[in-house]
Order: sequence, then C-alpha cells, then structure tokens
Amino acid sequence: MPTIRQLPPDVVAKIAAGEVVERPSSVVKELVENSLDAGATRIDIDLEQGGTELIRVVDDGHGIPAEQLPLAFAPHATSKLESADDLFDLLTLGFRGEALASIAGVAQVCIQSRPAGHDTGSEVRCNNSSLSDVKPWGGATGTRIEVRQLFYSIPARKAFLKSHATELGHCSEVITRLALAHPTVHFVLKHNGKLVFELPASAGLRDRLGLFFGGDVQDALLDVDSGPNVMRVSGFVADPKCDRGNPKLQYLFVNGRWFRDRSLGHAVQEAYRGLLMTGRYAVSFLFLDVPPAAVDINVHPQKHEVRFREQSSVYSLVRSAVKARLLKANLVPQLQVPFEPRTDDRGPRGDEREYGPLPPPRWDLTPPRDHATPSLFSPRKELAEKTVPPWERYGESSTQGPRVVVPPEDHIPRTPPRSTEGGFKTDSPPVDPPSSSTTDVGLPTDSPVAHSFSAPEKGPGGEIPSGQPAPDGERLAESLPFALPALASGSALQVHDSYIVLETPDGMLVIDQHALHERILYEQLRRRIRDGKLEVQRLLIPEPIDLPAEQAALVLEVKDELADLGLEVSDFGGNTILLGSYPTLLSRRSPSVILQGVIDHLMTKDRPPSKEALLDHLLATMACKAAVKAGDRLTQEEIAHLLMLRQMAEDSHHCPHGRPTSLLFSRQQLDKQFGRT
Repeated sequence: MPTIRQLPPDVVAKIAAGEVVERPSSVVKELVENSLDAGATRIDIDLEQGGTELIRVVDDGHGIPAEQLPLAFAPHATSKLESADDLFDLLTLGFRGEALASIAGVAQVCIQSRPAGHDTGSEVRCNNSSLSDVKPWGGATGTRIEVRQLFYSIPARKAFLKSHATELGHCSEVITRLALAHPTVHFVLKHNGKLVFELPASAGLRDRLGLFFGGDVQDALLDVDSGPNVMRVSGFVADPKCDRGNPKLQYLFVNGRWFRDRSLGHAVQEAYRGLLMTGRYAVSFLFLDVPPAAVDINVHPQKHEVRFREQSSVYSLVRSAVKARLLKANLVPQLQVPFEPRTDDRGPRGDEREYGPLPPPRWDLTPPRDHATPSLFSPRKELAEKTVPPWERYGESSTQGPRVVVPPEDHIPRTPPRSTEGGFKTDSPPVDPPSSSTTDVGLPTDSPVAHSFSAPEKGPGGEIPSGQPAPDGERLAESLPFALPALASGSALQVHDSYIVLETPDGMLVIDQHALHERILYEQLRRRIRDGKLEVQRLLIPEPIDLPAEQAALVLEVKDELADLGLEVSDFGGNTILLGSYPTLLSRRSPSVILQGVIDHLMTKDRPPSKEALLDHLLATMACKAAVKAGDRLTQEEIAHLLMLRQMAEDSHHCPHGRPTSLLFSRQQLDKQFGRT
C-alpha cells in the first residue's frame, strides 16, 4: 500500500511554480507588482533572450530590511495581509506570498535591497530553494531583483517556451497592462541592452495608449466617466471606425488591477450595438473603481479573473456609461482619401528593370453616377483589373505602376490579347454600350428603380464629344483586358448593391458578389504561389506600422510565412514593424489594411497552425480584405466580368471561409410559391 509522506520543500516549490510561473511574463508580472506595492515611482525592467536568461527589475520603493530578506523566499510569507478578513479589503496587487518562493524553485534568484533611511543595504541569493547568507550591499534605496536561467531545473518546462520574440511580446503585454493601470509610475523596458520603450510619469494615459497602440487609436479615443459614485467607471472608448477583428484591445481594470471578464466585454459590445458590423469588436480601456469588499480577486491562480458581488450592477454601469458617451459623440464618418503606396516600380520579385521616376499620385474624383455621397475609394472599378495577370492588364508596352484611376481610352487597345487561363477564351465580341433609353442593368429609363443618369450623346462616328465625360461603364469596358459578351437585357442585375441575380435555364441564381470575388482572388493567389509566380510590389519607402507588443511579436514569428505571401515584414524596434512589400494582385488595397486583417486572423488562434494551414488561412484572409464588399455598386460590364471569372473558378460554390457564393431558386420552387402548381 502506498505510504503517505510530506513532500520536500523543493518539490513543493516546483509544483507551486506550475501554477504561478507559466513563462517569463509571469515572473515579470509578479516582480513588477511587488515593486508597485512597495510604492515605487520608477521601475526599470531588463530582459535577455525574451526573459529566459535574465529578468532584472529595479525599483525605488521602500525596500526590505536585512532581517526580513530570507523571509521573502519563504512560502506564504507576505507583508500585505494578516488575517483572512483582509482578503476582502485588499488594495494591493499581491497578497498570497507564493511568487518569490515559486520563482526560486525553478530559477536562480538574487535580491538586493536598501530601505529608505538605511546607510547600506543587504543581499541574499536563492538557488533551487537553497538560501545563502545575508551579505551587505551598497546600492541605492529600493530593491533590485535578478532572475537567471528560468526553468533550468525543469528542462521539460523550458522546452515548451516559444521563441524569444514571442516571449518578449508576452512580457511587453504584461508591462503594458501595468503601465496603463499606473500612469503616474515611470516605466523603462530594455531587451538585450536595447531600449524597447520608456514611459515617463509625465506621459498621461492618453499618451501611453498612443505609444502602445498607435496614433490611429489615440486620435479616435472618447473619454468615458460615469461620475462620482460608490461604483465608478472611467477611461476611454474608441470611435466605431477604429474597430478590430478581435477583442484584444478591450482592456478592463478594477482598482488598478487588469482582469478579463466576458460579461463586461459583452456589455461594451452591447453599447456599440448598431455601430459595428458583425464580427467586429470595439476598442475600449475602462477602469472600474469599486469598494474592495465588493470584488473578490482571490479566484484565479494568476489573478486574471475576479468576481463582483453585484455583477448585474457592474454590467449595467459599464453598458450605460459607454452608450451615453457614444450618443454624445459625433460619429459621422469623415471622407477619407484613398491610400496609394509609393513603390519602386520594379515589378515582380527579382525583376530589376527600372521604369524611371515614380508617377505622381492620381485620384479618381469622378462623382458617382447616382449623385450619392461621393466616395474616393470604391473597389467596383478595379474588379476586372485586379483579377487578371498584370502583364495582360495594359499590354506589353505599359510602364506605369498601379493607379487608382482607369487608364485613358487610347492607352488600351480595343483588340485584346487572347487568354485561355482556366479554360476560358476571350475572343468574344465586344460589349455594345448601353443605349440612352435603358440603364446599365437593362431597365427602361422611366422605371422607378432606374439609375438617375443617362449615357451621353455621341457624335456621328460614335465618339463622345470632347469635354463630355464617358460613363463609368464605357470607361471600364475600354480598360478590360478582353472584350466581354453582351448580356441579354434583364438577364443579370445587381440588387441592394450586394447581390447579383442571374437568370438560368434552371431558375433564378442569386450570387453574393463579395463571396464570389473572394473565392476568385483566393484561387488566383494560391495558384500563383504554388507555381512560384506571385508578383510582389516592393515599397520604395517601407511602411512603419505600430502594433501592440503581442501582435508585433506574433507577426515577426511568422514573417517567413508572410514573405511567401508577398508581405515582407521586419523589426523596426519597440512595437513597430516595417512592411516592405505586398502582392501586386491586391494593389488596390492599402498594404497595412491587408496586414491588419492577417493579424486579426492570427490573434483569434489559441495556437499557431501548421505552415500549410497557416498559409491557407492567410490567403483566405487576404482575399477577403481585397474583394469587393457588400454595398459596392457594380456596372453591367463588371457584373458580366465577374460572372465570367466565376466560370474559371475551381470551386465557385463556396468562399474560402465556407460561406455559399450563390443560391439557386428553381423554376419549380418559384412556381410553387406563386401557386402555379
């Protein structure tokens, strides 16, 4: 029969470390929280190799007397509570007295401390739970703790750590949370001797948010304050235009402590109801001040979760405060000039031909034909252009880089080259322009749903008189790389600027224009990567992108996979990365927008998938970001071109994310609904 025995102290410490010390960021969290509890006004953190080799935390707090230094490594020894009743009146970040004992069980730890008013300090070392004698130390007032060779005594645990960049990202995220919760404390973070960031105490909360999350977030912030009361919520929420694809930028704090709570995250989302698209998340940084007795923080081993005595009241407080602030704000979207990246015009990767100086930016300022609110960036005109190979786009003699406007009529020949890609032949007769008596969807001009425009009158030879602009449909027809077959009047039309209704022999086919175009772009990207023919456009000046520390580390960890997709990224220092190139096929979208969509996808994954699965997921995300969207009005020629591309797709029934691209309403179903059977 097994004998019950008491475990040795070193084994107890290793077991406890499994709950408290998960990775280097866990050590950083515990040590910095101790510094904050000690009243420090400046905290310096030095890391080496992502914290696996060295974690050094230096503060100017009240210090530890020499006679108490050995007790710092004793299990459940703390100065922050005396009885069980104190658990319900805690204002400190730490209280269990487990951290240093657990860390010392899996690393080499040295504490040097000098209390205020003492002439000298003292030092003690602990190696695998074995304490050294207390020695004198002549440092400055405060405490200096070094943790070396983390998990050296547990090689199996060390093998599970990620790359140094990833571990640094986790450590930076921990310091970000603590720095936001304590904006009056000076924080300095260094890695391998290089400065990552420095936050002086004079930098307020808004400035810190701008440093950590970028200027676009800082400029979109709206202050929130529910007013003085027993429970109070304050902080910032962002304009809905600054939404994200994951909830990572929803930060919650209670009494100076970061925590996560799905219920309060739902309260924030409810406050934004009607302002965000499905699958998008608000950006928020909210600070709760509640009586200590009204919250239980002794729930999670790492104190990541709390419980409120009146959860429903806190939920209502957060939702009402955020919603009231959004109602007061002016959320009318502002007109945005489209982004056009500067490139070096070297064409595909490896092609070193030079085409001369960069052309000046050109913007298409032609107002929409329906005289609606003007938009300077609509992907409808680029549908045909970005779904064909660039070498077929403007002919062999073209030396122009990607532009927003459709090229002039005399730039593209009327007789296009023959292409048989995907089994499709392009020798169809050209499209006749719509007559002045019908609209581009085959409806009479007197129809109540007809577009409020008419084609310009042409001269005797069919040309448009000078000074009279050609309709968008004809300009696009001129720019297509091959002639399009004319669709019979009424055979295909766009409804709600989102769906294409097509008459077929079997009935009526309704096509989701975004899902179909997403599938087409996905297959073309995948085919070109497989054949090694993905064209990459390099930026003349790499674009700096500021990201949260965790996201920056994640991007650098998968930079090889991103390079295979044409997105070349590099580390610029701190939380900034440089984007040096992007796929030419997606040239009509801002490279940073494409990359942000990829990052949002990666952040939703608990663990990175295999390289093949990752590439497939990223291809689908990039295609989704670059495809035409619901609400983009298409001309008749663009509808025809999209339907022809549908015939070339290997799987035109579903988008890469599994949504159907079309629904068929059979003739029998229609007859049955109308009582004909």
